[in-house]
Amino acid sequence: MRSLFTMKLRQPPGLDLPLLCIFTLINLIDRTIQNRYDQDRWDHITIRYGFWYDLPTYQSTAFKEGYERLNDVCKTDLYHGFLFRRDDNMKAMPIYDLNGNLAGIQSAIPSNMRGYNSFNETIDLPPLEIMPPVLKGIRDSNGILYYTVTAYFKHPRLICSPVTPKGVLPGRGLYIQMGYDPEDDFYHIPRDATQLSPLWRKGNCRPQMGTLYFMNMSNQLPCEKIYPLFLLYDMEGNLGAFGWVFQGRPNNFFSDDGMGWFHLTPPTYPFLYDPAMLPACMFNENFQVFGIHVYLQEPNKLLCEPIAHVKQKPTTQRLTPPTRQPPKQTYITSITHDRKRQNSENYAIEALDTLPMSRASKFYNEFSISVTLVLVLLRALFLQNGVFQR
Repeated sequence: MRSLFTMKLRQPPGLDLPLLCIFTLINLIDRTIQNRYDQDRWDHITIRYGFWYDLPTYQSTAFKEGYERLNDVCKTDLYHGFLFRRDDNMKAMPIYDLNGNLAGIQSAIPSNMRGYNSFNETIDLPPLEIMPPVLKGIRDSNGILYYTVTAYFKHPRLICSPVTPKGVLPGRGLYIQMGYDPEDDFYHIPRDATQLSPLWRKGNCRPQMGTLYFMNMSNQLPCEKIYPLFLLYDMEGNLGAFGWVFQGRPNNFFSDDGMGWFHLTPPTYPFLYDPAMLPACMFNENFQVFGIHVYLQEPNKLLCEPIAHVKQKPTTQRLTPPTRQPPKQTYITSITHDRKRQNSENYAIEALDTLPMSRASKFYNEFSISVTLVLVLLRALFLQNGVFQR
């Protein structure tokens, strides 16, 4: 009996060298397009609080790591996608799309907190002035109402759709939910810092954080209007991370899995803020903020200067509260939805991401079905004609 190693290739009728070349070329195209499609996703999604906390990339992994799925229908009245939670951790709840891929993140804060307005008067938190993106959620088993903030890592119309909707380019991005219909009520964050609205004020740069941007932050901003979203960009101006920041201190500061909010008081503001741009009301001795960082890039890419010149800067300093003057004008601190002005500042400055990688993903979606069919036919033809014989 002939050994398998003595098998020789017989060229069957109708399968000549050109056909074999076509078969090889199609496989190469398919692999190349898939690689570009993979590049269209964020490097990884990481949460930081003292330690690095990676969100599961796939729904199947989330189940294995002890997460529980909270909804069985993709489109709910509060968000889109399948929301997961592990134990009591409501600080970083991953959202997965129809295909089981990580597509967003939601954080929830309790309503039983108290804080201060611009005149150091006690107020209920969260204040109405930051709604949206803060939205009313549901009550827990103790009857406490929770408010949520939700971010999607792809266009919201792709979360629950089995196909790419017309006029929507696939690809990575950052979309902030601004209402209860996320397919229309969203704010698209630019991936390029040069495309940011003038409402975003540039702050300091921190190694492994990047350059920070805050919505309309100034020393004249009323404290009840401190926007809950901040952005971080790398040295080239590419979006690298974002975060949530809220006034107050919740009772559930730490979760059972060890994750906690970051917590800042006036002496530790330089961890996040440039103190010179803060309003005087933030220097009330009882004023405090808490939040979380969500990284979209590797942290070691978020530098402030070339790596050979990076030096750790002090994170604390003695602060002198600025003298507060009554506001002389009304400050816009939230972005609302406007269906009639989709290109306006109030809707989304960049409606779609048109970078080359996003176009590659669109091409991949349209071409992958055709490539698959051709591959199946060619393989069937090979088998029918007996490509290999002993």
